[in-house]
Amino acid sequence: MKQDKADKIIQKAERRAAKAAKQVEVAGKKAEAAKQKQAVKAEKKAAQVAKNAEKKAAKHTKKAEQATKKAQLAAQKAEEKKAKALAKTAAKAVEGGEDGAATKKKKGKKKLILLAVPVLAAAIGVGAFFFLKGGGEEEEAPPEPIPIPMDYVLDEIHITALPVNGGEVLVYQEEVLPEPLPEQAKDSGEEKEGEAVPAEGAEDTAGEEEAPAVEEAPPPKTLYRYEGLKNPAGLVTAYAALMATEDAGFSVVDETLLRIDLPEEFGPSGTLQIARNIPKAEDGTGGGVHSLLLSWEGNNCTVLLDTPEGRVHDPKPETPATGGTRRGLSDLEALHPSKLGLPGESMEDYEMIPQEGSVRIANSICVRVNIYGPDGQHAGSYFLSSDGKLYKLDDEANAVVELDWE
Repeated sequence: MKQDKADKIIQKAERRAAKAAKQVEVAGKKAEAAKQKQAVKAEKKAAQVAKNAEKKAAKHTKKAEQATKKAQLAAQKAEEKKAKALAKTAAKAVEGGEDGAATKKKKGKKKLILLAVPVLAAAIGVGAFFFLKGGGEEEEAPPEPIPIPMDYVLDEIHITALPVNGGEVLVYQEEVLPEPLPEQAKDSGEEKEGEAVPAEGAEDTAGEEEAPAVEEAPPPKTLYRYEGLKNPAGLVTAYAALMATEDAGFSVVDETLLRIDLPEEFGPSGTLQIARNIPKAEDGTGGGVHSLLLSWEGNNCTVLLDTPEGRVHDPKPETPATGGTRRGLSDLEALHPSKLGLPGESMEDYEMIPQEGSVRIANSICVRVNIYGPDGQHAGSYFLSSDGKLYKLDDEANAVVELDWE
């Protein structure tokens, strides 16, 4: 009898193990299919966005060329008209000066007219100078919009640009100067308070000191400014998700390049930084970090390209909780089944089988525990975290839900 009972227990355990393995295999296939489907969908969406943006860029380029030609033609006509008016005025002035000298020879009149020609040319030149200088004060011309970029270039590497649609959107490219270097010490030749000034002709016996090395200022950063967007926050959300794919390789980071989770909601204004590590070439060149700082407010958005120092990194793993706060199988067995979403009055009717290995949930190390009912059927999968939290696996949503111990 004991042998039969032991055989039954072994058979029952084997059936459960086979069933669990089958469930793991099915779950893996589902996850792989969902991943492929999501990748295909993202690729199609990115291709469509790129195609639309290319059409818009071609349209804007054509319009800009037409506007440039019209402006050049108008400027040429205005200059010709102004020159004719000045020539007419000068001719009248010459005629008025000749009324008292009508008896002079034609040769003298010809010399006077020839003398007026360089005077007229000088007057036109002076007028053009003051016209361009704005009456003597130089005015900075307003920036001109550029075609909507399809990609950004950072360290000669192309990066997919913000997918923008809409003919009313204007894009400007600017250079942002880096912060000034710390103020260096004043020249040693300046007189300091409380120090004696050497007399003229006195030789300096202290010897010449080497001049401190001048640090090279970092190159300017490139900034793209978008105006006239309808929903900048939604655009940034979609762009961050697109760039977080495996092909793009970017991650949402904080100011220290620490990987963080993508916020669930965005307000009407805010900032978001994404970055990725660039591997070095075989010859040791290259490497570094590519960073895009996205800021939005109202209908405007800016993208700042940068190559900050450091590396994009993950948070340090948390230290497992101490015995006073850590929970295990005994705590699960003491719970009422309803806390776990299971029927019955006691967990004694269920069997718990911990799984080998661990997973990470919310930056905490967790152990998976499969629970089987009295009939040997799989009742659910749960996770015990190192910081004392309890999660349940939702198979349909392929996500975990946190449960309360109390």
